[in-house]
Amino acid sequence: MAEVCRREDFSLIQLIAPTTPPDRARRIVERTTGFVYFVSVTGITGERTELPPAIVDRVAWLREQTDLPICIGFGISRPEHVRMLAPVADGLIVGSAIVRRAAEASQRPREDVLSEIDRYAAELLSALNG
Repeated sequence: MAEVCRREDFSLIQLIAPTTPPDRARRIVERTTGFVYFVSVTGITGERTELPPAIVDRVAWLREQTDLPICIGFGISRPEHVRMLAPVADGLIVGSAIVRRAAEASQRPREDVLSEIDRYAAELLSALNG
């Protein structure tokens, strides 16, 4: 797949999990283009109340292995997560928390849901910039 992506000028974004052994992580970043997607938690995606503190050290180690940007996703849903990870990440991926809010649009007025998502995103951005 890496060869096809290279030939077609298509970025190959690959995931590295907290359980990925160091040797495998090195091989993954050698074949990755675009950015490295670091999975913050073991398990499935979704909102979390807490993230493992070891993420910071793991991403710092990963940064020594590659010049590619490192984006962190899975479980990121709170301003404190943003404050914790912003110093070591090039990007933070928030999916489930936004999708959950958007799904409520079938039961609530669309404008109310969009306003709530806007407020939520602003809260996360404030934590990033603050």
